[in-house]
Amino acid sequence: MGTGCSLWSSLVVLLAIQHHAFARDPITLNCEPPTCRYSDLHFAFPEEVASLTITFDENYYSDVYFENCTLPALPKTLFVKNSGVQTLNISKCDLFEVLPGTFNKADDLKYLVLDNNRLRQLYSGMFLGSKRLEEIMVANNHIHRIDRHMFWGIPSLLKLDLTNNLIRTLPDGIFAGLTKMTTLSLKDNLLQELRSELFVQMRALEQLDLSGNFLRTLSSGAFDGLISLDRLLLQDNQLEVVHPDAFRALGNLTELNLSKNSLKVLPDLVFGALAKLEYLELQENYIARLGDRLFEGVPNLLLLNMDNNTLAEVSATVLTNLTNLKRISFEHNRLRVLDVNLFKNRTEMEKIWLAGNLLTTISPGTFDGMGSLEELYLGGNLLTSLDDGLFKDSSELKELYLAGNRIQHLKAGWLQGASKLQKLELDANEVRLIDESFLHDVPLLETFSIVNNFVKHIPVGLFRKQTNLTTVHLADNQIGAFEPGTFDALFSSVTELNLAGNRIERIDPSVFNMSNLLYLDLENNFIRELPETALEGVPNLETLLLQSNLLSGIPAAINKTTKLDFLDLKFNRIERLEAGQFGQMSNLRTLNMDGNRIKTMEPGCFRGLEGLTFLAFENSHPRFVTDDLLNDLHNLTGLHMDETSYAGSNRVRFGALQSLTTLSLMSNPMVGVEAGFLDALGNLTSLYLRNASISFTGSYFAALPSLTHLFMNGYGNVSIDEAFFAGAPYLQVVDIQDTPLDSISVNAFRNMKNLTELLLGPYSGDLKDILTGSGELTKIYLKEMNFTTLSDHFFSKNPKLQTFSIDGNPNLSQLKPSWFKHLAYLDYVDVSHNNISELPDHLFQNNPILKDLYMSNNPLRVLPAEVFRNLSALATLDLDGTMLTDLPVGVFDGLFRLKELYLNNNSLSQLGNGTFRQLYSLSRLELSENNIEHIDPFLFADVPRLSAILLCDNRLTVLDDRLFSSQLALQALDLTGNRFVAFDLHQMSFAPTLTYLGLDNNQLRSLKISPNLEFLSADDNELSTVEVPASDYYRLQVFSVQNNSFTTLESVYRYSRLLELNVTLNKIAQIDFATIADKMPRLSVLNASVAGVESLGPAGAAVELTRLQHLDLSNNTLAEAAFGKIPRLESFAFGANRFGSVVESDLRKQYPKLNVIDTDGVGWKCFYYADVGFGECN
Repeated sequence: MGTGCSLWSSLVVLLAIQHHAFARDPITLNCEPPTCRYSDLHFAFPEEVASLTITFDENYYSDVYFENCTLPALPKTLFVKNSGVQTLNISKCDLFEVLPGTFNKADDLKYLVLDNNRLRQLYSGMFLGSKRLEEIMVANNHIHRIDRHMFWGIPSLLKLDLTNNLIRTLPDGIFAGLTKMTTLSLKDNLLQELRSELFVQMRALEQLDLSGNFLRTLSSGAFDGLISLDRLLLQDNQLEVVHPDAFRALGNLTELNLSKNSLKVLPDLVFGALAKLEYLELQENYIARLGDRLFEGVPNLLLLNMDNNTLAEVSATVLTNLTNLKRISFEHNRLRVLDVNLFKNRTEMEKIWLAGNLLTTISPGTFDGMGSLEELYLGGNLLTSLDDGLFKDSSELKELYLAGNRIQHLKAGWLQGASKLQKLELDANEVRLIDESFLHDVPLLETFSIVNNFVKHIPVGLFRKQTNLTTVHLADNQIGAFEPGTFDALFSSVTELNLAGNRIERIDPSVFNMSNLLYLDLENNFIRELPETALEGVPNLETLLLQSNLLSGIPAAINKTTKLDFLDLKFNRIERLEAGQFGQMSNLRTLNMDGNRIKTMEPGCFRGLEGLTFLAFENSHPRFVTDDLLNDLHNLTGLHMDETSYAGSNRVRFGALQSLTTLSLMSNPMVGVEAGFLDALGNLTSLYLRNASISFTGSYFAALPSLTHLFMNGYGNVSIDEAFFAGAPYLQVVDIQDTPLDSISVNAFRNMKNLTELLLGPYSGDLKDILTGSGELTKIYLKEMNFTTLSDHFFSKNPKLQTFSIDGNPNLSQLKPSWFKHLAYLDYVDVSHNNISELPDHLFQNNPILKDLYMSNNPLRVLPAEVFRNLSALATLDLDGTMLTDLPVGVFDGLFRLKELYLNNNSLSQLGNGTFRQLYSLSRLELSENNIEHIDPFLFADVPRLSAILLCDNRLTVLDDRLFSSQLALQALDLTGNRFVAFDLHQMSFAPTLTYLGLDNNQLRSLKISPNLEFLSADDNELSTVEVPASDYYRLQVFSVQNNSFTTLESVYRYSRLLELNVTLNKIAQIDFATIADKMPRLSVLNASVAGVESLGPAGAAVELTRLQHLDLSNNTLAEAAFGKIPRLESFAFGANRFGSVVESDLRKQYPKLNVIDTDGVGWKCFYYADVGFGECN
């Protein structure tokens, strides 16, 4: 056999053979080395593949690739004597069978890639004959069984990839004889145990990936024999127990990943044999304590990750032996104090992550001697200050993160010693005051961020020494203006400036003098106009964001920024586009004016925008005074004109838009639009016509040869005949949902060979075999149809289907197994809202990778015991409203990967212990609207990863303390609509992790919560207070106690992070706005209607609620309209109080952002800043 040294040895020969093969049509192909590629070969059955013959040059080796083919079986004719095939790649070719003897003559084969097919088993002797085989890649198949002797005859195998299959067990001795293998991946299978001596002969193995399985224990010597192993990945299993000797044979291991398991305890010295270990990942477990000797024996450890555990403290002794540690992370634990000696004098340490703990202070000396520290993450703690000198030895510190703490004052001296700091983040603190010299100790700073604080004033000298600063983020503060000179030192350095969400009304050109500024964000301020000179000082600006301001016209200043590329003017109050306003904007590529009030577009208003590629002015109602309005936009590729009153009598022509690829005209009347209005758009690929009143005749698409995506939802009656899509032969996505169809021709889609997604309905007629010619279809939605059944072979020509939905058909009572028989790649099925009354046992036996199954609102009544048995990959199962009265124990067995289970609105009353066994991955369970009075205390014992459970509208009166004892990460619990009289969250085992609690509509007279809770809704009870233990922190953000018996808010004011407060239908005489402003400065929503409110506190109009956006004080007894300053108020209800009428002009002046209003206590109205005043909301 030659080595291929010839003139052609470096050439890649591409053979694109377009041929649909049949059993009696022999195909002979030539392979010209070194690389042969074949595409568009399609065979229906394994027997037909025998008709394929490939001839090879015996003097050369060849690499063979099949692409975009359908090969049910691997062609045996590939391997004949001296064929010389070294590499065979048959990925994504629908391969499901390898016949015995296929590799008998594969003497030269080294690399075999069969990924992304549907092979179901690897049998004994399958690869006999390929004695030189080094790599086998069979990831993403449907393999559920591996025979013990599958590796016979391939002793040279080095690499095996079985990722993402359905393998449950590995036979004893399966890897015997594979002494040369270096890499083995069994990731994302269904393995539950590792048998003893499984790997004992794999002495050369260097990498072993067992992540994403369901292993629960690692026994003594589980990895014996793996003396060369360098990398062991065990993350995302169910590990609860690790034997002290589990890793005893792994003396050469450098990386060990045990993250995302269920480990609570690790035995001391469990890593003692891992002398070469460098990377240890233990994040996302439930480890509460680290033994003093846990890390003995791993002196070379460089990285230790303990994120998302339950550690309350870490002793300095634990890390004593880790002298080479460079990176350590304890984020999102429960640390309250850092041992001052934990990191001291660790000269090798480079990065420390401590975010998301409960640290209130950091003792002086904690970071002493850490001369190599480069990054420090302290965000999401409870820090209020830093001691001077804390970073005195941190000369190499480059990044410091302090976001999400409670710091109010940024003091000079805090950063002393961190002379090389480049990035400083202080977002989401409570900063109100900044010392002028705060940054003077960090002259090399490049990024400074204090987003989402309460800063009103930036000291003029803050940036005086910052000549390297490129990025400044000051968004979401209360800054109204900047003093001249504030940014002088940044003249040539700063490129990005974010001032969004402040109180800026005007731009002073003497302040904004930054010659290299590229990005300026001024969104959500109070800017009414930008004078012509406002942006003269930023001549190189490329991106300008001005959305959500108060602009009434296109700002004249933009013509001074001639390099501008992106301009966002969304949600202002622009009413008129004048001719020539964009005259200097030839470089502008994107212009977005959505959500304005544009009434007039003058001729020539887009003149000068010759470079524009994207234009949007949705949700305006202009009068188009000329139909050639867009003629200056020759390079436009995207045009969005939704809700612009476009119609035959109010239109523009698109003829000049030769480059247009996307056009959206949704929610327009379209009445009177001529049939050929799209004729000139030969390059159009995407057309959006949802909810547009237009009569389709088919001719609208006649001149759109490039169209690939068509969306025309929400029309009147439409008939789809054979000519409906004429002129658009390359359509890939057709969405005609929410459009009543009078008829659908059986040939309507037959010639659409590229069609991949089809969404249709409603339709009341019989549905014929409309999918016969759509072999590339991956998604089908049949919505609100009325057929009683479909033919057995309706989907037989659509083997690539991944998404299958038949929704809202009252006549469909049965699902046929034949529909799913050929859909091996199906991963999403929705058959909700039909009339299905039974499920055949083996309905989905040919759909092993199905991930999402929605069957809600069908009268199933009973679940067959075996109906889900073949769905090992299932992640979501929706059985809401299916009239179930019982769940047989074992019905969900084998659904190891199920994450979400919906059983709402049934008639379940008794759930037997074991109902949810084997649902090891379940994270969300919904059992609302059933008849449950009592729950077995061990019902959820086998679902340790449950993080959200909904039990609304049942008959529960009490929760057993043991019920959620296995759920160490429960975050959401909803008990709305039960019969609880008292509820004490603080005493429950899951209190430290719960963030969401719903208790609406019970009979509560007593409620106690925990400081960790972030969301509480207890509406419609009998509460007069909500108790919480005294704490130095409270995380509550939403507090809703509507329709209770509260008379005061004194117990609520402690929640300083509150964003939403709902106290409607109580009896609260006074809501003190001054206290709210002081104690709850982030409050953005306050609902207190029909609450007996007589007073807003003694401060009256002097109060300023800086973050409040929604306020409802309607139907109270307030005697005067003195609400204080609420600059960001957008919706305001004050009707049906005792004060007189409110002057409209006063409202405009006092609340410049106001959009929605209730003046009479009976309903909301839109508030327009125009002559129309009040008006009905659309």
